[in-house]
Amino acid sequence: METKNLEVWEEEMDICIRCGYCFEGCPIYKEKRWESDGARGKVILAHGLLRGDLKPTDYLVQKIFECSFCRDCIERCSANVSIPDILSAARADIVSNGYKNEEHINLLKKIDETGNIFGEKLEAPYKEGEIPVLLGCRLLERKEDSKRYIKMLENLGIKPQIYDETCCGMPYAVLGYKDDFAKQQEKFRERAPQNKMICLCTTCVFFIKKKYPDLEAIYVIDEVYKRIFDIPHKKLGMTVTYHDPCNVARGMNMVKEPREILKEIGVELVELPTNGKKAECCGGGGGLLVTNNPLAEKLALNRVEQALKVGVDTLVTLCPTCEFNIKNAAEKNNKNLKVLNVLDLIAEAVS
Repeated sequence: METKNLEVWEEEMDICIRCGYCFEGCPIYKEKRWESDGARGKVILAHGLLRGDLKPTDYLVQKIFECSFCRDCIERCSANVSIPDILSAARADIVSNGYKNEEHINLLKKIDETGNIFGEKLEAPYKEGEIPVLLGCRLLERKEDSKRYIKMLENLGIKPQIYDETCCGMPYAVLGYKDDFAKQQEKFRERAPQNKMICLCTTCVFFIKKKYPDLEAIYVIDEVYKRIFDIPHKKLGMTVTYHDPCNVARGMNMVKEPREILKEIGVELVELPTNGKKAECCGGGGGLLVTNNPLAEKLALNRVEQALKVGVDTLVTLCPTCEFNIKNAAEKNNKNLKVLNVLDLIAEAVS
């Protein structure tokens, strides 16, 4: 198999000392318990593809794609090996050699045709303003929530400009469709403002910071954190638990800010057993929702059960995908847990 994408990561793979620290927090390994489910095992599989010692069998391809890109392995890796980048390269080589998943193809076709992951014509709640705001696919689909969050920004003293956006291209990149990602990048750049933009979606802002370094992507929580302490707002008098999204806590090193905002608006926080940079992944990232949906739901259910055990009836998070996956797991399993976005609470506090 030709491995032009993996070749540039050979030295990085050789750095791995096979210590096994990456198994401790890996959500996939803890659920399935095979060596090939952990980061170390996946690096070995990718190295085997690069060397030609392994062929891309159905089993191997499945293992390479069963990763939520939660970045817990990077946090624990003494050699700082970038596992998600290695797996992205492996996925790109697998796809370029003709090994394609029908569910992945269907998802990307929706983006090609409509500019969003839902495959529907989603009209943005257009608004003239001073600072462009990127809602992201999931919030663009949730029209009433989007309007409420836009109003929240206005109440914080921001004049948001809402425009006709398109997907940032993350699904193409994470699923290994490198050439198609380049095409979607062009579409995104055509519509994206050339100055700074405020991003409401955790996945979008983390991805744009990484793949579009020339665009100034600002996370909405950074703006809230700068303003909330200086404006009049309500104290909500709630008790919740908070799920740290992987892209927020580990990806953007943002742990204290959401907690301090919640405290400021009168929300008492009961921590989950794993939190901050060691928070367990809900299973919603890395394309796992389409690669192995039952596994993604099982990881989300773990978080639901942990939330209920700490004695709360409400879980809040910042990532729309985490919110969707955890809420779906709670509803499908008849668990009495309310799942909200932190932005819902902020919007209420400043209304």
